[in-house]
Amino acid sequence: GDVECFSEYMELWIHRMRIEGLRLWLSTILRIQSLTSLESLNHQLSACGFGLHKDPDRNYIFRVMYSGCFVQLERGHYVIALNLMKRISRFGGRAHNYVMKCPVVAAPPNREHIQCDPDFIQVTREIPMDSWNNELTWSIALRGRLVVALEDASLIQVNADIQKPYITVQGQRNVVLSPVLQTEGQFLPLKLVSGNYAYSMEATCPNNQYSSKDTVLHIYKRRMGLTKRGGYENETLSVSSVSVNQTNTFTWSETSGFVQLIIPTTLIQKIKNCPNEKDPNLQQAVFRIDVILTFRETNNKMLWTMENKSPCS
Repeated sequence: GDVECFSEYMELWIHRMRIEGLRLWLSTILRIQSLTSLESLNHQLSACGFGLHKDPDRNYIFRVMYSGCFVQLERGHYVIALNLMKRISRFGGRAHNYVMKCPVVAAPPNREHIQCDPDFIQVTREIPMDSWNNELTWSIALRGRLVVALEDASLIQVNADIQKPYITVQGQRNVVLSPVLQTEGQFLPLKLVSGNYAYSMEATCPNNQYSSKDTVLHIYKRRMGLTKRGGYENETLSVSSVSVNQTNTFTWSETSGFVQLIIPTTLIQKIKNCPNEKDPNLQQAVFRIDVILTFRETNNKMLWTMENKSPCS
């Protein structure tokens, strides 16, 4: 099998003929009872930072978090040794030893800066390196289907601008955004992709067609570093803490995909004169919000900033 290294985990491809050996090893070291379904197995594995998933060819991907059980630090690498037994008879078997090994990496980029106005969304993030500190050649994937090279981003009506170490993508809201949660907001389903890597540029804009006493924001839950492209997407992160820089007065809740924040509008909103408007009486509401999220499943915080401008009125 081949080991692949990502920002927070490593993965080993295992042929389906060898999966029995992995199950035996897991049941031995974790003292897991014999399990029929993959789902119930993963429920127990997740406590140790492990995951096991089928690929489209019915082979398996074994995922190990760098913070997982039995992962050792050796000479600047995360290392875990797997002892995959292959039963030959009822009484014994042959062992195949696999070593999963990836370089120790700095904490992944964890900041996202979103700017929304009535017409556009703009997202800025730091450009990530791979585990060996190499620069990657990026393409843009919109809605998982439309993939173009960065320089061809205009083909999917997106602008992409690199000012190292940052990349900024921009698009018209009515073109690139999809409704989210009963149209309370709009979602940008955009990732950077390179080889087997994916990097989230996903973002949301609040629905600002009307002003109300509460501002409702949606933050997309995800790992912020390099992840497996097209990989096992059903991982659900669970929030352990939320803090807002501008105020302590807010409520939050979560779904499998989003954290929803509700903040009294008067605590964050400012009213400004509209720039470049012929009518000097036109004004617009603006706000900036800085949020720090922590998830139980990752050691890295998520730093999320949203700047929003409402239509002039």
